Amino acid sequence: MRRQGLNLTHVAMEQSDISDKKILIIGPNWLGDGVMAMPAVQAYKKAFPQTHLTMLVKPKMADLWTMHPAIDEVWTCPENFPGILRTAGMIRRNNFKTAFILPNSFRSALPPFLGLVPERAGFKGHFRSLLINKIIRRPESPPHYHQRYECAAILGVSLEDDEPPRLNIRGRMIEKARTLLSPEKKWIGLMPGAARGEAKRWLAEYFADLGRTLRSKHGFMIAVFGSNSEKDLCAGVRCGIGADALDLSGQTTLPELAAALSCCAAVVGNDSGGIHLAAAAGAAVVAVYGITDPEKTLPLGRKIVVLQESVRHLRDIPRRSKEAENTLRKITPQAVEEKLFELL
Repeated sequence: MRRQGLNLTHVAMEQSDISDKKILIIGPNWLGDGVMAMPAVQAYKKAFPQTHLTMLVKPKMADLWTMHPAIDEVWTCPENFPGILRTAGMIRRNNFKTAFILPNSFRSALPPFLGLVPERAGFKGHFRSLLINKIIRRPESPPHYHQRYECAAILGVSLEDDEPPRLNIRGRMIEKARTLLSPEKKWIGLMPGAARGEAKRWLAEYFADLGRTLRSKHGFMIAVFGSNSEKDLCAGVRCGIGADALDLSGQTTLPELAAALSCCAAVVGNDSGGIHLAAAAGAAVVAVYGITDPEKTLPLGRKIVVLQESVRHLRDIPRRSKEAENTLRKITPQAVEEKLFELL
């Protein structure tokens, strides 16, 4: 049984005999982090197939986890304190024995603490030592440096290095995507946005230049993807490519976006949640990185290439960084075109 967008109206399950197998996972707050957590969740379900996994996330993340085959239920929690209290009451009534807290924030540890979950596992820090009673040591040395291994450490499972995130993209979603992206044509997806702002955005004119080249020189159709807040950016890229480019920004739900990305031969995008979703959907991905550390946040998939001109790699990037912006400018559309065709 799977429930999407519960908004705290969920009724406790009737089968009390499975309470010892009910596990609560506090999911990541960002799309890319959520996708990178999936291999660890998959490994946990494989190791303990009889467990009932409930994923608790912010409302914007619910659609992602409804596509994940290892999750049995998805709950959403409002970000305000009254909502957290109501969530805690739900947790208490459902008698979870263990909660795995994947985000690092104080707020993420509050619902299972207030919900009296006996075992609450996560990393220390952010003044939440009193809220977590099973402190997990963070893996920091290669080959377990990637963020997916942090999630695996919290869940207490081992990962196969080549295990990709898995999404259930339902047939009706593929059918809808094919009404937008004609199957008779070959599509390249462009994702010019990034939630962290300019420090992670390749120049819009570079995206447009690349799109024009792929269209005129190689005969690809171009689809531009982005969130509702990125509509102006995507519209500018689409106009720079030409009238036959397709702008789908703000026009798809997250499952519809995943389906559309799966219909693309390849996707080019910034260091953002979108490229992680594209990789999980099965598309080949060319990711343009500024100064982010790709060893920590490399998209997980079968065909991934990262282009980067920085010798300095950081995990946390400010929203505005001249260093990052200047580094991104050094990556030319021609370089991305070459890597794209090596990948294909």
